[in-house]
Amino acid sequence: MRSFGRLHLARGEGSVTRLELFLDLIFVFAFLNVTGVTAEQLNPAGLPRGLLLLVLLWGCWAPYAWLGNILRLDRGIMPVFMFGLSATLFVMGLTAREAFADRVGGLSGPVVFAICYIVARSGALVFATAAGVAEPGTRRRQWKAWPLLVAGELALLAAALVPSYEHSEQAFADGVVAREWLRFALVACAIIAGYGGTFLLGAGTWQIRSIRYWAERHSLIILIGVGEAIISVGLGQGVAVAHPLTLEVLAGALLGVMLAGLLWWTYFDVARYAAELALERVSDARRALLGRDAYSFLHLPMMAGLILVALGIQHTLSEQRVPSETSAAIRLMVLYGGVILYLVGLILFEVRTLRLLGRSPILGILLVGSLATIAPHVPVLAQLALLTAAVGAMALADATVFRRRHRRLHAEIQPVMKQSGVTPKELFFDLVYVYAFLQVAALMADDPTWRGVFRGLLVLIVLWTAWCAYTWLGIAVRSEHPVVRLVLVLVVALTALITLASPEAFSADGTGLPGPLVFVTCYALIRLLFLGAFWYTVRQDATRRAALMRYAVPTLLALAILLAAALIPQPVGDVRLLTPVRAGLWIAAIAVDLVGNRLAETRHSWTWSAEHWADRYSLVIIIALGQAVISMGTAVAYTPVSARIIVASAVGTALLAALWWIYFSTTAVYGGRVLAASGRDRRAALAQDAYALLHLPMIAGIVLVSLGLGKTMSVLGNRGLFELGVPLYPLSHLALFGGVIVYLLADHAIRWRLTQRADPQRITQTLVITALASATVHVPALTTLAALTAVCLGFIAIEVKRRGWLARRGQ
Repeated sequence: MRSFGRLHLARGEGSVTRLELFLDLIFVFAFLNVTGVTAEQLNPAGLPRGLLLLVLLWGCWAPYAWLGNILRLDRGIMPVFMFGLSATLFVMGLTAREAFADRVGGLSGPVVFAICYIVARSGALVFATAAGVAEPGTRRRQWKAWPLLVAGELALLAAALVPSYEHSEQAFADGVVAREWLRFALVACAIIAGYGGTFLLGAGTWQIRSIRYWAERHSLIILIGVGEAIISVGLGQGVAVAHPLTLEVLAGALLGVMLAGLLWWTYFDVARYAAELALERVSDARRALLGRDAYSFLHLPMMAGLILVALGIQHTLSEQRVPSETSAAIRLMVLYGGVILYLVGLILFEVRTLRLLGRSPILGILLVGSLATIAPHVPVLAQLALLTAAVGAMALADATVFRRRHRRLHAEIQPVMKQSGVTPKELFFDLVYVYAFLQVAALMADDPTWRGVFRGLLVLIVLWTAWCAYTWLGIAVRSEHPVVRLVLVLVVALTALITLASPEAFSADGTGLPGPLVFVTCYALIRLLFLGAFWYTVRQDATRRAALMRYAVPTLLALAILLAAALIPQPVGDVRLLTPVRAGLWIAAIAVDLVGNRLAETRHSWTWSAEHWADRYSLVIIIALGQAVISMGTAVAYTPVSARIIVASAVGTALLAALWWIYFSTTAVYGGRVLAASGRDRRAALAQDAYALLHLPMIAGIVLVSLGLGKTMSVLGNRGLFELGVPLYPLSHLALFGGVIVYLLADHAIRWRLTQRADPQRITQTLVITALASATVHVPALTTLAALTAVCLGFIAIEVKRRGWLARRGQ
């Protein structure tokens, strides 16, 4: 294609692209690793290191929010660079645990981290400078930013070259403390230089071409912070670990998700949209300064607060299981201080954009600060409960004491809220599925047998049916009423609970509450809440009430079958046990639910946006791909970084990028167009078949690929780059190739259902990968992964070239 090597300027009306969302999920993994390394060293030395890592990551993210505002990151040469950037950031996230102290074996972790930072940090300014997007006279200011940026990068590289900490008494005698302070000072200088370069750019260079894009881009990073808190609920109990499901464990998980949901509420209730409206009302020059100060700078303390909250939740829930040596004062400072830091950032954000001093955040700070004096004297669970109650009091105050001004602000932002496609509450709901898909992949990895894979797929299907139900409800019911939000937060909390209980979904360990019953009870509550919300929405419409009855019958019958499966007596103690009777009942329940609701044709009775429907399902594909990134990284989280791991990370990221391209370059585009052009009845049938049903095997394929990628990473070790290594185990090999094959077949089935035409290239690609799977059974794991990725990228290259030829022929 002739435009492949070009840089395409943004037109000023765009929104965040799906490619940028894929990049954001790499940052999810990086932030998770920062949280993990800080959790392991939660002390007066480890906490500042974690905050420095967070600021460095923010320094990599923020420039690309600016770059995406002036360039189309999904056009021309930029997708190639963005996928390369994704691989770089993934390696950077991997080495976050070694950024300050190198591990024995492998490459120098601090140096690898610094090089990745330099590449990521410089990339945005390189492309901005190359594009020549600045107005005449401002390009000089762009070049002025380079000396400070280079100085900061050299300072970080110098910090990486400072000799690492040695575990010995002689190390202290040799001045290790002085070396650590030197490293700390150099990293701080790198951060100061980076932000100094941002100031030197000036308002004339900080153009905000699309206000909607700018506000949406930064709201998504806040969502990522909230998602970190939700994932930390699961990490606090251990992924794929069957700990006793006691009432305390369930209550802790419920409170953790509720706290994350309430913090989400404080930003997306008014501040997110009011700030966007404020940007629209000022001049271009003031808008640039306002966007830089309120978003690039003041979103950092909010993000830092959310990361600290995630860290505090993880430590608090872990403390319930196994008391740690971490000081209670530090743990409470992190948990309560994280909320206070977030609220301070929110207040400053509102003051800078709205010239308004928020009453409820001030109330929240006073309540949290007061309760922090009581918290050391109460049990761990009560500490989390007090904090959740304090944050919840803010929302309650807005609805009661401060309701007059709150309603006035809501009335002002209504025009901006109506312009949004996928709503913040839908995105918040999707966040819990990052943890859910991660748990499913971990279940399979923990039990890499046919039985383990089958158990994971059954749990995945049940989670999928719940997601589809609430996705449809969120599209049909666009209300932002506080009751609707509260119900959504409760559903997210229940979804986290069933995900937490999924290791015991089929058999209890015998030491706590019965896992199968906990799983089914929480799932039943999720589905019953959906029916209740459905009934409340259609209670005045006889036609839709009849549709509700048609939907309710198979749903209730499926829930009854699952309950019967949970109540069947069977031996306890082995959570991997799956009896034929229980498996048969699960299959029967799933069949009744899927087939019954397909025959009920409930969605025929509703008019909804085709674009919104397609967007929702494209987002869940991105979430599944993000889960695969996290699974790939967690497999080598405690392995010293080596050349083999770096190469495997790049190749694995390339494979996930290829899967992204397969769907988003054609299928997602065709799907949205065909749905929009179809009549009501055909649109509803396509929505059921091509999306609600056929996207499930795509998700299953990605989960299987994540299992294969994780197992591939785990067998690499510290060998040299050119050493052969060992092949994958047969089931892991089958999961890697089988996942790609299932994904391709599902993609082809979706396109056939939409267009009634077969895709010869997709069929050929599937056959080639099937043959490659047979030929590489005994080939080393890294070579196998490289061959699979090369085939996928090769077919993409053929497709791109073919499109270019067709485009030229059309001209």
